Amino acid sequence: MRKVIFGAGMAGMLLAGVAMVVSAQGPPSRGRFGERGGPMAGMFEFGGLMGGFGGKVVAGKPMQATFTITHTETMPGNTISKTTTGTFARDTDGSTYRDVKLSAIGPWAASGKVQEFAYIRNVTKGTQNIVNVTNKTYQAFSMHVRTGAQGSARGATNARPNRANSPNEAVTDNPSGTYTDPVSNTVYPVDDRKTTRTIPAGAIGNQNAIIITSERKYSDALGLVLEETRTDPRFGTTIYQLTGIGGSPAASLFTPDSSFTQVQGRGFGPGAHRGQAKQAPPAAAQN
Repeated sequence: MRKVIFGAGMAGMLLAGVAMVVSAQGPPSRGRFGERGGPMAGMFEFGGLMGGFGGKVVAGKPMQATFTITHTETMPGNTISKTTTGTFARDTDGSTYRDVKLSAIGPWAASGKVQEFAYIRNVTKGTQNIVNVTNKTYQAFSMHVRTGAQGSARGATNARPNRANSPNEAVTDNPSGTYTDPVSNTVYPVDDRKTTRTIPAGAIGNQNAIIITSERKYSDALGLVLEETRTDPRFGTTIYQLTGIGGSPAASLFTPDSSFTQVQGRGFGPGAHRGQAKQAPPAAAQN
């Protein structure tokens, strides 16, 4: 049971991280790159994953694309590279779907089998779901909607002017940048923001200065980050990229498969708890 909960929790964390990246509405604020890290850096930290399943609703901009997250670490005489791929889709009402396939990670490493999970947020029904596609089960929760006061407070906290936070950080912002979709070769206008942060020698016991760089390309027309690259010599390089960006997705993506079993769980949202017992759908989902 512990392995099941841990595995599902890890998938939920990854989906939440991706959710924060691809659901950004308005130019995303500059994060403090390089201040957190470790073996799971990049994959789990994209977009501030600890923000949960949130992200503002972006309505009127339906689309579908493939996302790829590649993490590479280079060591003397050796290189470790891992790639995670998935699907992101958004409906006209702002509902979102994220599907990700995980292999050779955590409790699934020994099996060697690809595990597939999806996160669905249905704005019209007011529900959000974590779906274990492999096991054909899902968990359902009421969708949390930010109030105006919460949104204003959060915006005031995260808003930063377009300048360095300290003498050790430099930011350049090109609002006339471009991003070329590698699949369709379509060129999208983007805000191209680059950040370089330097940890001076001796600041954290380091012999020489450590330079951390990041670049984020945000499309206002799509309301999405199309590409983000973060390089920290302590933890490697992580690249997030959207490709094959297309039009309106199938409406069926935004509701769990009717043949799947709804289960209870722990760690994904309000009211979730341990167990695999069947439970009734939330009221909003019955409408």
